[in-house]
Amino acid sequence: MPDLKWIKEIAENVRREIHRSIVGMDTAIDALLISLLVQGHVLIEGVPGLAKTYLAKSFANTLTLSFKRIQFTNDLLPSDIIGGMIFDRRSGEFQFRSGPIFANIVLADEINRGAPRTQSALLEAMQEFQVTVEGKTYQLPKPFMVIATQNPIELEGTYPLPEAELDRFLVRVLVNYPSRGEEIEILRLKNKHGEELNISPMTSAEQVLKAIEAVKEVYVDDDILGYIVDIVRESRNLPEVVMGASTRAEAALLYSSKAYAAIMGRDYVIPDDVKYVAPLTLNHRIILRRQVASVAKEEPATLHVARKLLEKVVAPK
Repeated sequence: MPDLKWIKEIAENVRREIHRSIVGMDTAIDALLISLLVQGHVLIEGVPGLAKTYLAKSFANTLTLSFKRIQFTNDLLPSDIIGGMIFDRRSGEFQFRSGPIFANIVLADEINRGAPRTQSALLEAMQEFQVTVEGKTYQLPKPFMVIATQNPIELEGTYPLPEAELDRFLVRVLVNYPSRGEEIEILRLKNKHGEELNISPMTSAEQVLKAIEAVKEVYVDDDILGYIVDIVRESRNLPEVVMGASTRAEAALLYSSKAYAAIMGRDYVIPDDVKYVAPLTLNHRIILRRQVASVAKEEPATLHVARKLLEKVVAPK
């Protein structure tokens, strides 16, 4: 089995570098690392002003990868994301001009302010790592990752993401208000650096691609596979759930567990890996009955139910 301590070292360096500009948000940083290692996508949700965009920029700056930002608005068109055919006067022909989707890391900022038709323009890119324009297919660069930020749907001017698009995100991270101590530390950093990102690259594109391949070789025992399936199947049996997680959720839980094992320096998955990533991978894939309210006021009902699943399903020893 491969020695993955070097992936753990990269992850620790990335965390440390991000924390030069970002206070806390450890779970969100782990979610970004996990998704990068399995070429998944991350949805970061929280009210405006909690440094969601700042975090995405900081993460991208720690990697030697191309980065593009798309600011979603209600008048954004699919062609503004993907690109389109432009007439070239010199050649007398139409040529494809690529849009900002052609980057290693794409920040879809405030994605739920875009109209549903525009949101759906990301589906092919996120699932198949390609886009199709005028019947011709264009491959996206490798690695490819979408980091989307989202405001709570209760805010004015937002559109709920379709379930099919939500399911394309490997994980959803819910960002809450920081503690008083964290807010004081944030102001210390702002007082010292302002809004400037003081971030240096911690790894190369070649190392990222090497890490992605290495994670595929992480060992998963059959007992762990059964544990993953039992968790997802239990999500379909809870009385407060209208629609539980799908088989795609099981695959997401598997890939996320392997990536988390790797960033912990292990070449095998343990039950604690599954427990850590399960709330991240399942909270946006469970549809609850309307009258269900979260017992814990600090977290949404879907996240509370995702944690409840781990209490109901017995982990292998």
